[in-house]
Amino acid sequence: MTLTITAPEIGLNKKLAIRMVLVLEYDGTNYCGFQWQANAPSIQGTIENALEKLTGEKVRVLGSSRTDTGVHARGQVVSFNTGSSLTIEAFVNGLNYHLPEDIAVKSACQVNNSFLYGV
Repeated sequence: MTLTITAPEIGLNKKLAIRMVLVLEYDGTNYCGFQWQANAPSIQGTIENALEKLTGEKVRVLGSSRTDTGVHARGQVVSFNTGSSLTIEAFVNGLNYHLPEDIAVKSACQVNNSFLYGV
């Protein structure tokens, strides 16, 4: 199975020591799709903003796939690197607090740094 990196020009920040994976579900009605857009709301951009509010870190999340405008997802997997010492439960609860009601983090886990998409 081939997985796609959604933002290869930025990638995962290797300076941050912990690699996290989130499992998301969302109603894409109000979004231009998964991938970050400079002039339109996206799932990726919304998650990255919530992560910055939660951790104080500006990180890029990488998605296992992309969705188009208005498309919904259940079980979408994203990963990112962080230097945060928050627990898994704090990531899930904190992100859900900062995310709008149409995006939910269903679970999270820490993975080995060899975990990559599209390589």
